[in-house]
Amino acid sequence: MLKRFISPLVFALFTASCISSGDLTLVRTATYGAYTSGDAVLAANHSPIKIVLQESVSSPEPGAAITSAMEQYGPKWFRATYSSTVADHNTQGYELRWIYNAPINANEDRLCDDDYGNSLEISKEPTHTLLAAFCRKSTFLSSIRATIIEDLNTDKFRKTVGYMGRKLMPIRNPDRIENCRTIEECL
Repeated sequence: MLKRFISPLVFALFTASCISSGDLTLVRTATYGAYTSGDAVLAANHSPIKIVLQESVSSPEPGAAITSAMEQYGPKWFRATYSSTVADHNTQGYELRWIYNAPINANEDRLCDDDYGNSLEISKEPTHTLLAAFCRKSTFLSSIRATIIEDLNTDKFRKTVGYMGRKLMPIRNPDRIENCRTIEECL
């Protein structure tokens, strides 16, 4: 009796998984690109990955804390260094854009848009919201949002930022079909 119940269930799950993966399409446009692990490798190619802190505060402390956290806890599957101070990066336009103490209604998917981060009003009161996006020039590759109530100099803050970096630049993009039959399916 159990066998009669399991066989149709397995068949139903198998066909449902086939149908749902066929409906997923990702499209590259001028402002949106599907992240690939090659993007992270190109960003780290013989130069530190550029970290841009987009906010009106003139203090370099959040940028230094984020850079340190990415060095310590960021993705380890490729060799990379990070910098928030070097102005001339030879990374083909790749950069990690961050907003520390962002407005709660800010959209992390728009961080790659020209001047979006600079147009946001940074709150005087702490919102504990940290936004990040991985961009190539103005093309959006991936993004993440987190709420961090810990101070910049704590290990919890550094671990959370490192986790965010690992989600921004994973080995494999979980939202992308990796076994494409044609090149158009991979774009």
